[in-house]
Amino acid sequence: MAAIKKAVVVAGVAVGLVVGAAGASSAAGFSGMSKEKWDRVLFGMTRQEVLDIVGPTACADDNKPATAESTARSFTCWANGIEEWAPYSHLTFNDSGKLYMKSFSRMSLPAAPSMTAAQYKKVTVGMTEEQVLKTVGKNSCVVTDVAQPAFPSTAGATSTLTCWTGKGTGIIAPEGWFYFKDGKVTEKHQRDVVSRPPFGG
Repeated sequence: MAAIKKAVVVAGVAVGLVVGAAGASSAAGFSGMSKEKWDRVLFGMTRQEVLDIVGPTACADDNKPATAESTARSFTCWANGIEEWAPYSHLTFNDSGKLYMKSFSRMSLPAAPSMTAAQYKKVTVGMTEEQVLKTVGKNSCVVTDVAQPAFPSTAGATSTLTCWTGKGTGIIAPEGWFYFKDGKVTEKHQRDVVSRPPFGG
């Protein structure tokens, strides 16, 4: 699970680096990624197979257009240009050049989130995804990353369920994250879902 969280962080850093390096004039330099394409990109695919689906203009490798010949471990692919908080996906390949991890940010959001602090607290280690969704509400969450570190084996497979409250899905809206390994919750984290204690409390 540490690898998943690291991938998401790296993707976020990549966005910042490209924005800083490219500047506003090239904000639309990469585009074309979508949740539909993310769903079609499957574990075991090569870089070429991934780019055939995503498109040659969507992904970057070290601030340059990604290619099938790239030796990069990961591509960062944008939906509508490189701008702050723009939707993007992070696609990661193993030593054999096969996709084994994929994550996204803000390419898909629940239409009617309603998770409460009480519901968040009820989720415990060992729960299945089905149990979590039943607890917090299936319309509150989206699976935002998945991985098969031992591909083609599914042993050790991980995923993250990102869930929002009734305060919406804005950039600074409260969020909760439930991390799974082999189909069971291993840990959870939240931002502003559970009220913070008063200053000094």
